[in-house]
Amino acid sequence: MTDLSPASQKLLREIAKYDTGAGVRFRHAPRARFSHPNTLAVYNARTFYPLTGHGLVDDDGGESPVRITEAGRKLAAELEAKHTAEQVRKKARPKQSVDGAAARLLLREIAKHDGSLVYDDGLRRAWRVASRDGHRASIGTWLALEKAGYIRTERVSSIGGQRVTVTALGRERLAP
Repeated sequence: MTDLSPASQKLLREIAKYDTGAGVRFRHAPRARFSHPNTLAVYNARTFYPLTGHGLVDDDGGESPVRITEAGRKLAAELEAKHTAEQVRKKARPKQSVDGAAARLLLREIAKHDGSLVYDDGLRRAWRVASRDGHRASIGTWLALEKAGYIRTERVSSIGGQRVTVTALGRERLAP
């Protein structure tokens, strides 16, 4: 049933999760909303209408606890499987590669300024080489180079200063 809004789909999954036979008794909340008793999440009244309209949940006219029907339980299981697969897909990001162009360029820049300080901009999770205006790369790229053994960072001050040097393995990698 693809005509359900994402909010209605989430509500159906929540009702299926917490309805063990007695139903879920939502509490009235301000501005035509209802509060979930277990999670305290708040849902608009409009979110319930498609669920009751399609016969996925039963609320006996809004006076009793919301109970999920068999059709609702079946659809909720499908939606939960789809949601879980989507979460896994989102988390399966490729790791930073030390063979990529960004990593090779960063390694060359570090070699140019060997022994210089690393600057963290603190906003975009990027580090810079040699100065605040130096070559910038994501922290993931820096960590991938360090994990591969191409660079070494060492703390030089208690306030977060770090010095970066290229290792022998890194120099070997830079050689043509």
